[in-house]
Amino acid sequence: MIDYAAAKKEMPKLKAKLTRAKNSKDPAKVLAVCQEAYAAFDRWGAYPDNWRIFGNAEEDAKLEQRRRGL
Repeated sequence: MIDYAAAKKEMPKLKAKLTRAKNSKDPAKVLAVCQEAYAAFDRWGAYPDNWRIFGNAEEDAKLEQRRRGL
């Protein structure tokens, strides 16, 4: 069963966390927020339509880590 109430409540918070992590320029923080979001999506029982913002941020953070040699 999809938990729409939890998704509606938590999604804005997750998006704000992602924005703060991206603004920090720390790929590790971005990756942590993305993993937190994926776990939340699994708890809710479905991925939201805009889940890809987390996927794109994750790919960008991994690319940045490779670029930096981390």
